[in-house]
Amino acid sequence: MNINDVSEPATRMLQMITGYWVTQIVHGAAVAEYAEHLQKRPATAEELATVAGMDPSAVFRHLRACASLGLVGFDGERFATTPLLDTLRRDHPQSMRGFALSQPAAGHWLPWGRFAEALRSGRPQTVPALGAGIFEYYGRTPTEAASFTESMEGLTALVASEAARVLDTTAVDRVVDVGGASGALLAPLLEANPSLKATLFDLPNVIDGQAFSNVPDQIRARIDKVAGDFFTSVPSADLYLLKWILHDWDDEECVTILRNCRNAIAPGGRVAILELVLGELGELGEASLAPLMDLNMLVMLTGRERSLAEYRALLVKAGFGDVAITHTQSPMAIITARPSA
Repeated sequence: MNINDVSEPATRMLQMITGYWVTQIVHGAAVAEYAEHLQKRPATAEELATVAGMDPSAVFRHLRACASLGLVGFDGERFATTPLLDTLRRDHPQSMRGFALSQPAAGHWLPWGRFAEALRSGRPQTVPALGAGIFEYYGRTPTEAASFTESMEGLTALVASEAARVLDTTAVDRVVDVGGASGALLAPLLEANPSLKATLFDLPNVIDGQAFSNVPDQIRARIDKVAGDFFTSVPSADLYLLKWILHDWDDEECVTILRNCRNAIAPGGRVAILELVLGELGELGEASLAPLMDLNMLVMLTGRERSLAEYRALLVKAGFGDVAITHTQSPMAIITARPSA
């Protein structure tokens, strides 16, 4: 069948159905580290296969597919990098390498293979697919966990500078990044306010792993690392950052996290929630990452994406008020709130 002979809706549907092929092609490019190798100079498939320890014939076929997707260029002999492939470099300022490594790996891939069962049951599929919840699974698969932490670092780069611009920290003495993984969200805030001190708070395996992997030394010196469980307590602070934390959990779990922040917050303090925010019902047809991420939460965890009204309800239940939202140039919004009287 020639794809060019298919009517437009069927062509689009075919592209959607085979979308997972593209996911794994990009994953393979990240595993083979084409971006790093081709940053130095163009190379043949045989040269790339040699440095990657892979089969030359398979690598050529893979690179041919990568060329069709605009990931690499080809001059008839050597393959060259492109701006698209460059985003798979670890040192790219908006690196997607961690996301390309973690999302198609077993921790996400296998639960998504049970998506129909998630629709039938309304329950996450991590335990049936992996034998454990996703964070427990990452606790015993450190390499995959490191890729996931790196993915969060890359996605944080999309919003970190916006957060530093939007959030006023001039009257803040200490900020706590709750579940902050690598600490990448803190760096722009600390650069913008030289007197600000920070705490990176996350699970022990995260704190002992890739934390601070991409934070400048002069900024790192102003950040304390504290291991713990945000369902139990959080360190005291004037400002709490929760980026892509609440969407992991159901409503009661979210209220528990927020109440722990409320109990520990300093007088005059705030919480800042950085999340994708669902539009109102009239905007359901609008192209957005939020409804797609919402299904990822259905498959992976007990959480969900939420509207501003739903976040406001959680905050009020946890003892917060004065709720405001600021949209950023990234897909994420920043919701702030203060303790209610």
